[in-house]
Amino acid sequence: MTTSANWRASASIILVSPAATAGEDNNLLMLKRSDATALVLNQSVFPGGMLDVEGDESVAWLEYFDHFGVSEEQLRRLVLISEHRPGVLAPQGTGCYDRFFKRSKIWAREITLRLTALRECFEEVGILLCRNHEQMTQLDSDGDLSAYFQQNFDLEAWQRRVHNKPSDFLELCRKLQVVPDLWALHEWSAWATPAFFKKRHETVFFMAFLNAQPRLQVEPTEVKECLWRSPTELLRLFQYGELWFLPPQIYELSRLLGIRDYHKLQAFAVQRSKLGTTMFLPVCYHCTDNMVYVLPGDDFYVAEPHMATEFISFPGTVAEFRSRSKCQHRYEIDDQSAIKVYLNFKTFNGHLAPQNLPIELHKL
Repeated sequence: MTTSANWRASASIILVSPAATAGEDNNLLMLKRSDATALVLNQSVFPGGMLDVEGDESVAWLEYFDHFGVSEEQLRRLVLISEHRPGVLAPQGTGCYDRFFKRSKIWAREITLRLTALRECFEEVGILLCRNHEQMTQLDSDGDLSAYFQQNFDLEAWQRRVHNKPSDFLELCRKLQVVPDLWALHEWSAWATPAFFKKRHETVFFMAFLNAQPRLQVEPTEVKECLWRSPTELLRLFQYGELWFLPPQIYELSRLLGIRDYHKLQAFAVQRSKLGTTMFLPVCYHCTDNMVYVLPGDDFYVAEPHMATEFISFPGTVAEFRSRSKCQHRYEIDDQSAIKVYLNFKTFNGHLAPQNLPIELHKL
């Protein structure tokens, strides 16, 4: 599915670290937005932000990779060539993928959006995922592709500098003699803002694995607080009204209830990323008692979801709407702290199916 230029490209990282005790849930990094940037109180998100064309698509990155010794083959392994790629991940130009170092800008979105996600992660919480020369030589032998990070530099000053001028992310890498760890980011999912919103984004979610939790340096204008919590704990905090998530975060956290072991999730994410991504652009139905958002594969999903600029009215209740559908892929919103996800057929792209919290964890 392809959306239009009215959706701005962005990228986020789901950062995963092992729990303190083997067999427990993974811990994920979640950021509570500052009051100035939050849509509502306690809005929480994964690290990430908007694509910066000047900084993230600059051909200077390719020149730096080449100078650093990064081969075309190492870059090419990040690119998934398929006619079914969502628009946000489709090539942003014409020509051959082999000509990585002969372009006026980077047009492989698998590279530019990884740069976006890594830069934004550094801007927001001071985590610089990168590889030095020695770590790059180990790339082909790193079976688990865990992320490397570096923090022994003037982190606060550089964070401020990159926040104010995103293109300086490249200058930081030059100074430290590292390259952004593109290979630690595994393509996970893609979401688009429903068409009836004025401000619309297409966001690619990547997943990265950290064997230890880095020290965090919060950027105060964007981030109020950081939390390392398990998917179950984060969903519970949402149910109790202590955190507020948009539906993509709810859906992705619900998927992660399916694999609680760090190494099993890592192995799954590495292999699944090779299968591509389906864009989820929700279409909203207004029932007599509440709202339902349908997703690809649902019987009520429309052929051109990017044209659904208004709610679609359904003359019945949410339960009646559900009873009319054989194939269901949707989420139902009861109130700000109650979202239930439905998927009753095989997932796209070999993905995990979302699970709803057990009843005993729901708010009483």
